[in-house]
Amino acid sequence: MLVHRSTVAVEKDTRFLDRYHILFSDAESAWNVLMETLGELQDASGTSEVLVAFSDPDENFRKGLVGGDYKSHRAGSRKPLAYWETRRRVEEGFSTICYPTLEADDVMGVLMTEHPGDFVLWSLDKDLKQIPGYHLVDDEVIKRPLSECDLFFYLQTLAGDVTDGYTGCPGIGKDRAEKYLREALRVTPVSHELKSGPRKGQVETRWEEGLASSPWDTVVSLYQKAGLGEEDALLNARMARILRNEDYVNGEIVLWTPNA
Repeated sequence: MLVHRSTVAVEKDTRFLDRYHILFSDAESAWNVLMETLGELQDASGTSEVLVAFSDPDENFRKGLVGGDYKSHRAGSRKPLAYWETRRRVEEGFSTICYPTLEADDVMGVLMTEHPGDFVLWSLDKDLKQIPGYHLVDDEVIKRPLSECDLFFYLQTLAGDVTDGYTGCPGIGKDRAEKYLREALRVTPVSHELKSGPRKGQVETRWEEGLASSPWDTVVSLYQKAGLGEEDALLNARMARILRNEDYVNGEIVLWTPNA
């Protein structure tokens, strides 16, 4: 993210003769932007060392879960002109880490939970709200508790993220998902016979609210109300999940399961 934002910031274009459009970039300017930004982040977080996480540029395990739909909107999009040159300089000048088939978010999630308290995490991606520990947010170091991180994971499972290729539970937005999760509610189908009107005597299904036994119980019940099954909820959960140390063991991904 840091490399991408720095290289985008220095791209410029020009037109001439009414038909030529040239896009150009200065890698040295991109490097200067990156170093300035990194210095500001270090000052705000009070850190002296930097570890930069990169995504595997070749493979992504989530594509194996949903195929080509994962982040398909990015297919064919180009990297900023100075991206690879700037990434090379980062890899030469700083400690970096990249795990096979993992995104940078997952790498950070694994490290943060494997070494609690050793890192301050910076990212503008909201998905990292799933990871407990110290985060740099708006130039302030905050500590995200495990309970809030777990709640955000279940919220993402319900709300979905269409830009990342998983839709969540139909008809459930973030506000409604958070209400059900925070109040530990589930919905249960009940048969109701109509007592009056043109449909008198007909039986319809209504959904009643009650207390859930767990957050997963909340999630599954809402998927069922939407006409989907637990397997649909599980796929969305695995897509939403930012890996933690228990999800990545001896270099192998352990797909999330309820109560695991």
